[in-house]
Amino acid sequence: MKLIIAILIIQLSPLFASSLELHGTGERFHGFNAMEIGLGDSYFFSDRKNKFSGTSVASLWRSDLTRLSFSSNFYSNIDGYNNKDINVSFFSFSFPVSKNKALLIGLAPYTRSNIKLIEESGDIIGQSISDFIDSALNSRSEYRFYGGISNLYTAFSSKINRNISFGLKFNGLFGNQLKTNKIIISTLSPSFSSLNEQSNFEYIDQDSTSQIILNQFSGFSIQCDLNSTLNDHSFGMSFTMMGPITINLKKYYDLYEISDPYDRYFLQDYSFLQLTSGDDLLTYDPDFSDNIKDDINFKSFPSHMFSRINDISFGYQYNLNDRGIIFELHYEDLFENFSLNQQDISILNNKQPKSNSYHLGLYKRYENSRSSFFNSINLRIGGYYRNYSFVENDGTDMALTVGLGVSLNDYSHLVDFGVKFGRIAAPNFEQQNYVKGSLSINIGEKWFTRSRR
Repeated sequence: MKLIIAILIIQLSPLFASSLELHGTGERFHGFNAMEIGLGDSYFFSDRKNKFSGTSVASLWRSDLTRLSFSSNFYSNIDGYNNKDINVSFFSFSFPVSKNKALLIGLAPYTRSNIKLIEESGDIIGQSISDFIDSALNSRSEYRFYGGISNLYTAFSSKINRNISFGLKFNGLFGNQLKTNKIIISTLSPSFSSLNEQSNFEYIDQDSTSQIILNQFSGFSIQCDLNSTLNDHSFGMSFTMMGPITINLKKYYDLYEISDPYDRYFLQDYSFLQLTSGDDLLTYDPDFSDNIKDDINFKSFPSHMFSRINDISFGYQYNLNDRGIIFELHYEDLFENFSLNQQDISILNNKQPKSNSYHLGLYKRYENSRSSFFNSINLRIGGYYRNYSFVENDGTDMALTVGLGVSLNDYSHLVDFGVKFGRIAAPNFEQQNYVKGSLSINIGEKWFTRSRR
């Protein structure tokens, strides 16, 4: 396998960057909420007194308030190449619709990639291969991938009875992903820094060609959650079924900053078009396009949905008044969509890896009954181990997590901070040590307050 060096590009729009971005449609995102991160990247349960969680669908009904929630995430490599980023990762809006029922609307990334690959050495084309080659040539490639799939979701949460809660979530999956490949042909010119040193070669660029692939995604998935409580014990289960995903694929070749060939020749400027988003291609006609459909459609989905389970999770919580423990088991990306497995859809045609993960969280809550403004402080610690099943080999992601939460103004406003220190090991890449964190703010107001009597 050719040696490649991953250079991660830092911008405002993408989130975390890692070697996991080179598979499927990019890295799958977890732990948007700071409370989840602090409790070992868990999902189902809360350490708050009323057991409300802003992301666990089955627990949304536990709040009487209309809530606006958003998170700002940060990322940094601990060693290796320099890569840092800070941005807003998600937001949601929830409100009660009747007694013990609530609705939620939100937006979050589903998969993302923002990475550049440079082929270090390339291929050598010998002079003896053709009579038309005057000297040895080198061919090397540069790749750039950015964008991915976003999730615009709506959710319904309801209390079934005293011990059981239910949640249903519809995920609208959409987004654009750009993939560029620039092939550079160079002649090799020998150079000698001194008479005693071995010969080195300088690359003199002679020609290049560029390919741009724009993939536009449209699809959906449906998630079902069920939580139950028995005394101090809580149990959770969640599964997600993938609907059909349609992809509009477009290919462009050799798009230049100066579109007129005579102007390019006169100015001797053959720079390729620099892209920042898919909007930069609106004025160009693709050289090739295709509308790739899945093997089912919306109408046939109900009869196939239980054979298209993509994610399934189980959780357990032991809560003893102001402290407790959480353990969860997650399986993700179990199903392979027909459309996503077609040529030129996945990054470098690498399939999205399946994963299974184990999550552990511990917490301690300190109540402040003397004040109506500062109500409680929550201390959290945890960790997780995630195993990825790639085609060639397995990879791992493990981390230690810590967190802090504060409840204010009669528990209406929630501020949480969570951070994880982890290590990713993926095939063909060096281990990556990182720190990721999140600051989440959840504001509650009595706009649609319901009465509980």
